[in-house]
Amino acid sequence: MRAPTFPRTLVRLLACGLAALAPLSSFATETFGEIDTAHFQGLPRVTYPLENFSERYRATLEIADQDDVFRPGIISVHDKQGGPALIQVSAEELVLDLQTGSEEVRTNIHELPYGEQSVLVYQDFNLDGIKDLALMDGQFSCYHGPSYQVFLGTADGFRHSAAFTELAQQYCGLFSVDEQAREINVFTKDGCCWHESSTYGLENGEPVLKRRAATGQNDPSGLVVETLSENRDGKLVSSTRRYWNADDSPEVLLSFRLAPAGKRIVLFKSPNDDKPAYVALDKSDEAVLLYPENPGERIDYDAASRQLSFVRGDTTYRILGDGAGQPTKMQVEVRGKVTDLKLLPGGAEGSLEQVARLLQ
Repeated sequence: MRAPTFPRTLVRLLACGLAALAPLSSFATETFGEIDTAHFQGLPRVTYPLENFSERYRATLEIADQDDVFRPGIISVHDKQGGPALIQVSAEELVLDLQTGSEEVRTNIHELPYGEQSVLVYQDFNLDGIKDLALMDGQFSCYHGPSYQVFLGTADGFRHSAAFTELAQQYCGLFSVDEQAREINVFTKDGCCWHESSTYGLENGEPVLKRRAATGQNDPSGLVVETLSENRDGKLVSSTRRYWNADDSPEVLLSFRLAPAGKRIVLFKSPNDDKPAYVALDKSDEAVLLYPENPGERIDYDAASRQLSFVRGDTTYRILGDGAGQPTKMQVEVRGKVTDLKLLPGGAEGSLEQVARLLQ
């Protein structure tokens, strides 16, 4: 599950595509972003210089003179030698963050993964030795977070980058740059229980996805699901693992360990349907067998023989108990061949009866 994206993002990227074909200093002012111009012109406005972020360029923020946190405004970037603005980015929701004791707006504030971020960030994003620009164009990233138009520095100006701009729109705030690893990192989330981080490499100065890791605690099984993806020769190859959710575990009905390695067996109340579910966990709490997972699968209890059982394919799994409902051993039967699995002494929690009651 990906965090929600915004239709206007694609519109802005397409609208800016032609501008990316040449350095911005070679045209008249290039404009980006969205604003209700007539409404903005009718508001009281004030213009602030942005901090002296560059020896070659200067910038201003013209913003509505009101007390709201988010206000309409226009960011303009100029060559210090004069002339019209090279770039203007308009937005309905910008923030005013003045330098303490100054009338200048702060720049290059970039708290990660999605903290405070300024309207202008001047940094070498593609690691070609020339600093680049990210200009806030509103609050279009995840959870009404800051989004940016990104311009790569060139020998004679800036070139709008659709690829870097997409990274600054589709995730949570502006991406981070790992100069040592030569990688770009982004992060997104969906509520409290799903997070995704992605790492991009640089090929010919453009970001290319290398790997992605997503972790969610909202799986119907009640387990933590981790999905790892890797770019292999242009194809994204993914693998999924499940882990016992130690921080917010489902209700345990029966738990014990198998000898000799201590593999943990847990029968628990599934948050999906309030029925018993079975999971076998290795020493790192990764699920090596989860049941049920497929339609028609079910756990049965035979009160006369005091045993739980379930079937997957040609394999039958059984948990046998004593008169007090405590597990005594497990059996695995494959095509008529039965293997007994011993339990580690002590440490059992719950009982077969607790599972049986939930099956009724």
